[in-house]
Amino acid sequence: MDIAAASAAIQSSISGNKSSAASAALAGNFDTFLKLLTTQLQHQDPTNPMSSDQFTQQLVQMSGVEQSIQTNRYLETLITANTIQNANLAVSLLGKEVTGSGTGALLADGSASWSYALADDAPDTVLQVINSDGATVFTEKLSASKGENSFQWNGKDSNGSDLPGGTYFLRVTANTAMGEPVAVDTRTSGLVTAIDMSTTDPLLTVNGAQIRYSQITAIKQPPAGA
Repeated sequence: MDIAAASAAIQSSISGNKSSAASAALAGNFDTFLKLLTTQLQHQDPTNPMSSDQFTQQLVQMSGVEQSIQTNRYLETLITANTIQNANLAVSLLGKEVTGSGTGALLADGSASWSYALADDAPDTVLQVINSDGATVFTEKLSASKGENSFQWNGKDSNGSDLPGGTYFLRVTANTAMGEPVAVDTRTSGLVTAIDMSTTDPLLTVNGAQIRYSQITAIKQPPAGA
């Protein structure tokens, strides 16, 4: 193995996601690099000595690799700290009433509600309520205005029949008068009943559906007795 190969081995050691493994590889390869460099200096041809520029370049390269690994270590520490903080905050939301971007709402006592925000006026707006099996059970066409809008559903299907309680989802399709699509942000409110912390952005179960912690827009204490 020559010096270039040793340097290449060190560069490859930081391609992974774990700086600890890269640091271990760096320690071994750095020793190899120093031994090779020392041997090369001891046995260099006096009539054709090693260029100082080449020597400096190799040292700079080694320093750059070491700094990259250290930077990766700092980033991993920050990510871990952020994950722990998000998890702690998410756990504190158990039993709280939250509002966030999501399409699921709980039909209880013949009522379910959603809110949705439109980026522009949408005279051609279609609201579809979808059950847990993915079937559309209710459809309403209306003209909606730019900004915040709300939809209160009475739990009846398109034929006027009462539907069982449970989780239902709202699909909003909005278009301008010219037929151009309008951006929609559908929101739901409810109690946090479970938390999945298997990802860096915890998933909160609200109304039987999951909302990302980062998508929560409001938090409040539930009414007494809720």
